Amino acid sequence: MINLNSYYPWLRADNLSTLALWGIALFSVLVFLYSFRFMAGRPQNAQYYVCMMLTAVASWGAVVANHLILLLAFWGFLGLTLFLLINIQGGESAAAAKKSLLIVGGSDILMILGIGIIYYLTRELQIDKIRLELNSGLSVLAYLCLALACFAKAGAMPLHSWIPDCVEKAPVPVAAYLPSSLDKLLGVYLLVRLSTDMFVLNDEMGVFLMAIGALTIVAAVMMAMIQKNMKRLLGYSTVSQVGYMILGIGTGNPIGLAGGLFHMLNHAIYKCCLFLTAGNVEYRRQTSDLESLGGLARPMPATYLSSLVASLSISGVPGFSGFVSKWLIYQGVLFYALNAASAVQTL
Repeated sequence: MINLNSYYPWLRADNLSTLALWGIALFSVLVFLYSFRFMAGRPQNAQYYVCMMLTAVASWGAVVANHLILLLAFWGFLGLTLFLLINIQGGESAAAAKKSLLIVGGSDILMILGIGIIYYLTRELQIDKIRLELNSGLSVLAYLCLALACFAKAGAMPLHSWIPDCVEKAPVPVAAYLPSSLDKLLGVYLLVRLSTDMFVLNDEMGVFLMAIGALTIVAAVMMAMIQKNMKRLLGYSTVSQVGYMILGIGTGNPIGLAGGLFHMLNHAIYKCCLFLTAGNVEYRRQTSDLESLGGLARPMPATYLSSLVASLSISGVPGFSGFVSKWLIYQGVLFYALNAASAVQTL
């Protein structure tokens, strides 16, 4: 662990934040490399790369922030760069950018309210000094306000609707970088930080998180099945996968938490891959309409193989990383259910 607290008490880098930092660095490099070809010759080049770099820096800042006001500043700034990147090309993407700003930026109000309640209850804003039990209405409200901000960032239901619009209208590298990778990583990271460090999660809140996770998994998959646009389908799939992460966090046990974090990283890898391969297909065929696509395995073998591996992983096929993270989450849920049943029998 990097002990930043001794020198900079407002910063913190433990095992969890180090994982998030490396994840941000990895996806930033991959998307930047892809963008060199995708954005070549476009008039928005300079603005695009400036916004991408600012997004990466602000994401690192949000991860290492050990002060709620500093976290809020970076979190709010990321909402601005999200709006600018989605709307980088203008035109049809403007409506999607405004919707994203309304939902993600609007949830910042909930975050401010939650931080205000925390300060009222503890007179403390340094994150590693806050430890609240959910034993009062105010503490529960504070947790819910911050959790809803995480749901909006990660794209969990009911604050998910900006993601399908964003990935359909925004440039492919932006869709791969933000809704699919960084926003998921940041939203789930903060939710884990809330549920394990800042608050003591009780059974009722654990059940609430698991219910949100299960609802998100099922409902978003059903929506994905009826989509005819390739990128919009991937957008709803992205929402569904967040449900697994929240389900793992809601169990409150080490197996479920490990599965949720592993799935966070897994999802960012294979969904980033799927969006970038979708960009290749769109570039070659000039369409994302699934009914107009087909027979691309021979002319695009590398794209086909990459999307096949990512699809098998997201499906949880044994032998691929998606199976391992989902299996850990299922084990966490089973462990939670067995403990709950044992407690009922004891009573």
